Amino acid sequence: MKKQITILILALITGVIFCGAVSAADGTWNIETVDSTGNVGVDTSLALDNNNNPHISYYDETNGDLKYASYDGTQWNIETVDNTGNPDYYTSLALDNNNNPHISYMDGTNRDLKYAYNDGTWHIETIDTAGAVGFFSSIALDSDNNPHISYYVSDPYYDLKYAYWDGTQWNIETVDSGNAGAYTSLALDNNNNPHISYYNWDIGDLKY
Repeated sequence: MKKQITILILALITGVIFCGAVSAADGTWNIETVDSTGNVGVDTSLALDNNNNPHISYYDETNGDLKYASYDGTQWNIETVDNTGNPDYYTSLALDNNNNPHISYMDGTNRDLKYAYNDGTWHIETIDTAGAVGFFSSIALDSDNNPHISYYVSDPYYDLKYAYWDGTQWNIETVDSGNAGAYTSLALDNNNNPHISYYNWDIGDLKY
């Protein structure tokens, strides 16, 4: 009798574990077309707001524009952020505490690092113009919602650079040199200190 009870308990436990595994693996991907007006969707960056609604920055290759799509819980809303006709590559998006978007990107014609944010109106700033700058940008916001950006300079120095707004002005630093800094990714810790992962072209290594 004890043996039968033991077998029954084991069977029930196994069934629960098995059902849980099936349930966890039974998720379905939902795929939507957000924007189909031309050749759009290059260099996307995704962030979720406080309600877990998605926000996406991306490049409109047909028109050379920086675009931004946000889901409000009911529908997608699409805006053109920078429509100067210049290619706007390497977008990176972050949302502040008020769910306002902040985007770093490269002006592909002038090869400058640019930054756009929306507080009800879009504001656009050029951050760095020293050479061909702004490749592979990555943006993060600190505890005061100030933007920090890592990016790569392809000419003339081939460096990893870092720009941040201190509440008064932009500060720009060279972090690493020697063909280092491609494919950057930036995160800030609890003390607002920057951490950057990136690739070194010359030696083919991941660096941090």
